[in-house]
Amino acid sequence: MSGPQELYPPATGLCDTPMAARKRLSLSGKPLTPTELEILRWASEGKTVWEISKIRATSQAAVKFHLRNIYGKLQVSNRVQAVNEAVRQRLY
Repeated sequence: MSGPQELYPPATGLCDTPMAARKRLSLSGKPLTPTELEILRWASEGKTVWEISKIRATSQAAVKFHLRNIYGKLQVSNRVQAVNEAVRQRLY
């Protein structure tokens, strides 16, 4: 034999993308909910996940869930990008 054999064919298609990337793609372009807008406003004021959870009387996991959805809908990767994109789109 001349070189290593390929045991598996190269991966292609949507199923090859990481789960988070697929979720972002499915949320892309959808409008932010009132809850997501509120959480984004608090985040834009520099509030932490813990602080937002106390303000909203909810769990930190719920706040993180909404932040991930915000990132997916705005097609961004972090809070700074989300706030900048929200300002650019005049969402608040």
